[in-house]
Amino acid sequence: MKVSIVVPTYNERENVKQLIPLIFQIFKENKINGNVIIVDDNSPDGTAKVIKKLQEKYPIILIERPKKMGLGSAYIAGFKKALENESDVIFEMDSDLSHDPTEIPNFIEKINDGFDLVVGSRRAEGGESIGRNWHRKLISWGGSFVGKRIAGINNVNDIPSGYRAYKKDVLKRIDLEGIKSSGFAFQLETLGKCIKTGSKVSVIPIIFRERYSGKSKFSMREILSFFLTAIKLRLS
Repeated sequence: MKVSIVVPTYNERENVKQLIPLIFQIFKENKINGNVIIVDDNSPDGTAKVIKKLQEKYPIILIERPKKMGLGSAYIAGFKKALENESDVIFEMDSDLSHDPTEIPNFIEKINDGFDLVVGSRRAEGGESIGRNWHRKLISWGGSFVGKRIAGINNVNDIPSGYRAYKKDVLKRIDLEGIKSSGFAFQLETLGKCIKTGSKVSVIPIIFRERYSGKSKFSMREILSFFLTAIKLRLS
């Protein structure tokens, strides 16, 4: 089994210095044939330069884009590259150390159990969100509520979660080119499309930690986009 971890970056220089070695340590300890695909949107802080240095030691694919183009399109670019490289399991993971790489084998175990998509959940039994203020926790809860009540997704209790593992066939079945959402809403749209194609979805508990370094890219515009995406999924 070949595994790819897709990680979008924008001004994450300090975080990737720690994240990348952690991922490859987990690969080595668990005998995982894996690589990392970084999609960098021309980070002014020199994130791409750090990645190029890390490429001397680790199998990293770097996709450099000319400007900040959004989380959704970054993931799609990374997914396409992973499919080109014939990866069997494709992860999405945040670059800010909020997602613990030690969970990677747990996702793969679920994939091996026959699931097509595995979502890491802060709200599953055993899951937790650490270091987040009440405002961000409320937004996360609201995203799951909207996803359930409006979009009709009832089998995932942490819909906005961006820590996921897909079988390659799932990403081949959905129309990647047709996904226009970014950020918060991207997670909802991709999940909705996967479910509509009949994908078997599972949830595992994760511990989510607030970012180690840098600033969050979240904005109020994303809340509106998420709500509108939920309505579109409902109508479709």
